Amino acid sequence: MMKLLRLTTEGILARGAPRRLESGFTLTELVVTIAVGAILATLAVPSFNDIIATEHADAAASELYTSLITARSEAIRLDQQVNITEGAGGWQYGWTTQSTGSSATTVDTHGPMHGVTLQETSGATSVTYFPYGRLAPGTAPMFVVTATTGSSTTTQCVSVDPTGTPYMQAGTTC
Repeated sequence: MMKLLRLTTEGILARGAPRRLESGFTLTELVVTIAVGAILATLAVPSFNDIIATEHADAAASELYTSLITARSEAIRLDQQVNITEGAGGWQYGWTTQSTGSSATTVDTHGPMHGVTLQETSGATSVTYFPYGRLAPGTAPMFVVTATTGSSTTTQCVSVDPTGTPYMQAGTTC
């Protein structure tokens, strides 16, 4: 007696025929994944603006701080007055550090700062270090560096005490 086989999917699979496996993503899965990624990226952008603004303010304040330290060091080393003078248009357009006296030389020149505002709070247009590394009595310049990126604003303060030592600090008020 001969047995007839039914050709059904179960029968073929039961007899050991290879099963075809589907792999990959469906279009729906891909769209959902992209949508979730876009939402997460949208949430992360404001925090990146904070980081960028902070870094811009830190970099600009550090450049000014370094120029103040250099001017103080050069005043002591050269045993002469050293002036830091704002560029044409204000401090944010750069500054020049020069020694005075018979052998006057330019110690450093700094160009304009982009993406930040830099203001000296008392309106001083120069900072003068005496040969002993101190400032003129009664002067203590304070600079406010502000960087804005998107809706984020960050402020850094660079101040110089009467002994001539510069300081940097973060904050909205100096």
